[in-house]
Amino acid sequence: MPSSTSSISSDQKKEILKTIDVLSFFHESTLERLAQESKEISLKSETLVFSEGDPGSAMYIVLKGEILIYQGDKALTSMLPGTFFGEMSLIESRPRTAGARALVPSVLLEISETQFQEYFATQPQALMAIMKTLSARSRKISTGLVSSSTSDRDSKKEDPTQSIASPLDEYYREVLVIQPKTFQFIKANFLACVDTGFTPEEIKKKTFIELAPNLDPKKLSQMCESLINKIRPMVSFETTINRKDGSSYPAECKLQLVEPKKSHSEILVWVQDITERKQMENTIRQMAYYDSLTGLPNRNLLNDRLAVALANASRNNQKVAILFLDLDHFKTINDSLGHEAGDQLLQQVSLRIKKVLRKQDTIARMGGDEFIVLIPGLTDTDHTARLAEKILDAVTPPMKIGDNELYIGCSIGISIFPDDGMEIKTLLKNSDLAMYRAKEKGRNTFQLYTPAMNFKAMERLAVEKNLRKALDREEFELYYQPKVNLSTGKIAGMEALIRWDSPELGLVMPDQFIPIAEETRLIIQMGHWVLVTACRQAKMWQEAGLPEIHISVNLSVVQFTHPNLVSEISKVLKKTKFLPQYLELEITESVLMQDTTLAVSILNKLSELGIKISIDDFGTGFSSLNYLKNLPLDYLKIDQTFVKDFSLQTNAAITKAVVTLAQSLNMKTIAEGVETEEQRKFLTELSCDEAQGYLFSKPLSKDEMEELLKSGKIF
Repeated sequence: MPSSTSSISSDQKKEILKTIDVLSFFHESTLERLAQESKEISLKSETLVFSEGDPGSAMYIVLKGEILIYQGDKALTSMLPGTFFGEMSLIESRPRTAGARALVPSVLLEISETQFQEYFATQPQALMAIMKTLSARSRKISTGLVSSSTSDRDSKKEDPTQSIASPLDEYYREVLVIQPKTFQFIKANFLACVDTGFTPEEIKKKTFIELAPNLDPKKLSQMCESLINKIRPMVSFETTINRKDGSSYPAECKLQLVEPKKSHSEILVWVQDITERKQMENTIRQMAYYDSLTGLPNRNLLNDRLAVALANASRNNQKVAILFLDLDHFKTINDSLGHEAGDQLLQQVSLRIKKVLRKQDTIARMGGDEFIVLIPGLTDTDHTARLAEKILDAVTPPMKIGDNELYIGCSIGISIFPDDGMEIKTLLKNSDLAMYRAKEKGRNTFQLYTPAMNFKAMERLAVEKNLRKALDREEFELYYQPKVNLSTGKIAGMEALIRWDSPELGLVMPDQFIPIAEETRLIIQMGHWVLVTACRQAKMWQEAGLPEIHISVNLSVVQFTHPNLVSEISKVLKKTKFLPQYLELEITESVLMQDTTLAVSILNKLSELGIKISIDDFGTGFSSLNYLKNLPLDYLKIDQTFVKDFSLQTNAAITKAVVTLAQSLNMKTIAEGVETEEQRKFLTELSCDEAQGYLFSKPLSKDEMEELLKSGKIF
């Protein structure tokens, strides 16, 4: 095994990396990071680096020494300091096509597959530079193999074309001579006959146009004339050569004038089969401009198409729409079910969205769970809203991932050229702002950009910036809203509600900072603080002789799917000495529907601890009654929207149905947002168990709540 003992300083590595063409456009700090992060390998003479057929998991940069690349017993080429090798296995995801070993004591820098993806795979300039190097290397290698063949050497002695000396001999296998007026072949070397399949006699009966029908005779004639008239010393172009058997291959051709010894001129045609180079170009182009997971255009190709779309729209007085899509709660699925399930979900979402787009539209993956849809050439912007609705409808139905049936929505932000910006950067930023507004409005919807969103974005940045400091500064406080038994009027429990009084921003409402805390995952740390503070306070009230009532704490979807949730709650209960039967955890229906199998497992573990579970905002989601009956639930909370407009027949019917359902499943019901005496009477008549709202009490500070607990009764 090669040794990994360091022998070259980081600065020396960086200086060597700076000499490599492929890395020439990288910033010096990037090269420094690459040099520090990459593994250094020291090799003794004749040490094997890898064998032909080995899986390719890394590429190598030669820092010292010399590495031989070989196939079987044939030496292909050698790699000196400042060169790289082994990258094709990473680019094409296939086993090694050749072996590599050290000719002398050598030092290599190993670039892992992960590093290759980070530094090279997303950089079109780097990939194209690699392709250029590979192309030159493959031509040199193939020439070396041909020249080492005895039959080829013998054939050259008989080949009249070999009498013409040229530096092109090193690279071009096929050499032919044509008559510049008729393009008739006069002679051809042995390899030209082998590669095309024609005999020397047959090829003399052909013209260059017959072998390369894609060539324009007029342009070919002009090229020949420019050589004959000494306007140009050489002409280069690419074309396709047809073989005798009907197959064809891409070729690079160079035309050169043969100095006339007679009264007429002849043109020398140098031909190189560039099939491998074209395959490399296609592979690298795929990596540079397409997402490897979904096959969709990536950010690089999107920017190219956006530039074209905006230019065309400016000329034709048209509009261009940009839709910024972000999947709702994707991270939760990724964290709970694993990246493989997340990848499958992204692939399914991509296919569904593609099906509703027009042929001229583009969907690109920006990374993670973010997508951009480009709608060019618009005269009617109403089409954009209709398309956004189609995308939402396409994504909403459940997706089968393994044994799981997953529901996912998406939030869409829309910006329009030229109304919302003239430049790509501005349009993308504004569609991103609109997407965040869609999330704030409840997700699984779309929003058109408005200038006011820039102000909103600045507010959001200020909230996020200060939110990160708020816990350390102890700026949070818990308030408590009592829950009332509708039969007795006594306090049955309370809900702990977080409040944030920021020195910079003033009083920040929960609906402003909770969504940001969820997106940044600060909600995990914040939720832990709420749980500890609520349990500790409730325990203090119990020890003071106040009624032993339930205290409920809300769990977000991010908290619920955290792998250490159950153990952390168990630790908090032990730390605060708070009995689990007095703790109630509130989750929403959307949490259940993310992954029902996981939800059942977590809820069962919490129930085994003795903790009470309630479903918050019940009736607003898509819970399956089949799942509901199997969950260890204690309470259903009726959403305040049904209570507020109970006079509407549908709302009254839903409220009654929830109460009846809870009773049949041996659960209790709690109504939220009760503000009037009429609402209280309506709920009492339905036999709803408990209620909370401003009719009974607003959320109270701990001191105010303590006074209320002493009275023990609301009405």
